[in-house]
Amino acid sequence: MQALVLGATGHIGAHVVRALLAEGHSVRAAYRSGRFLHVIDGLPVERVRVDLDTLEGLPHALEGCEWVFQAAGYYPRLFGRPREAIARGVETTRRLIEHLRRAHPQRIVFTSSAATIEGRGPNSLYVHVKLAMEQEMARAAGEGLPVVIVNPSVCLGEYDAHRFSGRLILVCARYPLLFSFDGAFNAIYTGDVGVGLLRAAQRGRLGERYAMTTRHIALREFAALVAEAMGRRPPRWRLPWQVRSSWPLDGRVAIRELGLPQTPVEEAIRRAVAWFRSQGDL
Repeated sequence: MQALVLGATGHIGAHVVRALLAEGHSVRAAYRSGRFLHVIDGLPVERVRVDLDTLEGLPHALEGCEWVFQAAGYYPRLFGRPREAIARGVETTRRLIEHLRRAHPQRIVFTSSAATIEGRGPNSLYVHVKLAMEQEMARAAGEGLPVVIVNPSVCLGEYDAHRFSGRLILVCARYPLLFSFDGAFNAIYTGDVGVGLLRAAQRGRLGERYAMTTRHIALREFAALVAEAMGRRPPRWRLPWQVRSSWPLDGRVAIRELGLPQTPVEEAIRRAVAWFRSQGDL
């Protein structure tokens, strides 16, 4: 297959590119900023610059592609204006949908977030924006666009050049922590997500959304695992302060229907720490 990966230099996109190449597919890797191209250095891909805000480069990037992976998520600013952020996310998604309709790919895999379904609550601007974008894609799927939606939980692993989910690892890795906090989150190795998106293109049910996760992990256990990967002692004391937690996410449908791999979170953390070290972050 000829596959287009939008957001190929992102954390998830870099793993999708590698999953596709591992199975012999041709990859057109779309990026917005050359700053992060190093995460796909040396890979036999066609690089194309695409700006989803202006749609510059998108028509050319879509030419001849049978699969399209949308992993170029819009991330609103933490304290942005909700109405404007949601409107921007919806508008960029709608314009993308129109181009996809004209290009007629066989499968479109849209990357949303587990945050839209795992019970974090409606007070997060990120959740509002991701949910609005996901709903636009779901609506297009109902109108016949061949879309499969995937909802990864917190992704841990290498190639996190943007330092999104990796910030949590970096905080625990850079500073010896004496205290841990109550709370938990759903996590998955990003390499498994990359394979999961490939499987969604191959065998995912059109219009379906697949929650992708491996483990619901307590923050204190996560901090201990990062400390172990760094060769340090884990936090000694627990403070009875509850930070925002998510409900355990059920990923059995993706495991059953897509064959979603389940790499242990311990391994994901080790790989992430090793990669951050190689980049000079630790």
